[in-house]
Amino acid sequence: MALSLPRTAYTHMRSKIEGKKRVKDDVMETLKPLWDDGYGTETIRDFFDMAKDMVKPDGGPPRWFCPIACGCPLKDSPVLFFLPGNGCLTVVDQLKDGMDGTGLGLVLHHKALGKAFEVRCLHIPVHDRTPFEGLVKLVEEAVRFEHASSPHKPIYLVGDSFGGCLALAVASRNPAIDLVLILSNPATSFGRSQLQPLFPILEAMPDGLDSAVPYLLGSIMGDLVKMASVNIESSLPPGQRLERLSGSLSGLLPYLSGFVDVIPKDSLLWKLKLLKSAAAYANSRLHAVKAEVLVLSSGKDNILPSRDEGQHLMNSLQDCVVRHFKGSGHTLLLEDEIGLMTVIKGTGKYCRSRRLDFTSDFLPPSTTELKYARDQVAG
Repeated sequence: MALSLPRTAYTHMRSKIEGKKRVKDDVMETLKPLWDDGYGTETIRDFFDMAKDMVKPDGGPPRWFCPIACGCPLKDSPVLFFLPGNGCLTVVDQLKDGMDGTGLGLVLHHKALGKAFEVRCLHIPVHDRTPFEGLVKLVEEAVRFEHASSPHKPIYLVGDSFGGCLALAVASRNPAIDLVLILSNPATSFGRSQLQPLFPILEAMPDGLDSAVPYLLGSIMGDLVKMASVNIESSLPPGQRLERLSGSLSGLLPYLSGFVDVIPKDSLLWKLKLLKSAAAYANSRLHAVKAEVLVLSSGKDNILPSRDEGQHLMNSLQDCVVRHFKGSGHTLLLEDEIGLMTVIKGTGKYCRSRRLDFTSDFLPPSTTELKYARDQVAG
């Protein structure tokens, strides 16, 4: 059971990417106004399709991959590492609680982010038992390699739920590296979550009752309606929008029925304990985090007290801002009307060097952003 990928593993992947970039002589330096960010072209169905293969046990350790949909970024784009949840449940329940581990949590945003970042996603296999310290070292190795390669560029860490704890841990250990953390409902509030009662129940549950686990989680489902609404235009008349939403939800049923297997009780208990240790580690080192931090906080998170946690982190970290999404659940990055690239731009967090240059770092509005602004004006 590997604690970390060998050093050559990440550097080999990096060299392959550099090789592909060298053969491309048409790398863009700027984006045209109203560029196509691809939002809505990939939906929650694509998440299921890709996850089918990603959750199959292969015996391998945690590893990095580059989503094909991201394409080739702008010249001199910074690196963005996506740190997912810890694969606590099967894909169905991963979809509910954000702890997917597959590394596919940015699937709705791959095309947009791929224009402005070199995107790397961490995949944590479902049955992997690498301890938290091992995952921290794995991410830290990749971050330090990128920093050594491009010391004048910032490095972005996008952490979802458990991944938020991972990002904070790495930042606390590397205060001299220019890091920008974007944390989506980070699991630093795990000690106050609704998952706490699962510990004694799972420990007392007899072997052979693994199929009962989903029923324990029925009250903490994510918002499937918002997920199914991703490619449905909000400007449609209510009748047409409802009809399309109904069709989208119905279309998800075959995908949901394909993921009825449950991770064994022992594996689930291990993942929950891993999450508990991650939250404890991150909370104990908040004082050491020097990085810029942007917290994305949901108002309807039924798993973690994310709304209150956003305020807690803003008070505890040296450089932290919070953006609230009142109508969103825990699976913020898989829900409708949440464009991560737009959020990064809108909060002034995008830059390609150590200092923000309002001219060279400017990204023009995309077609989706124009459509959103038009809908807001139209009411």
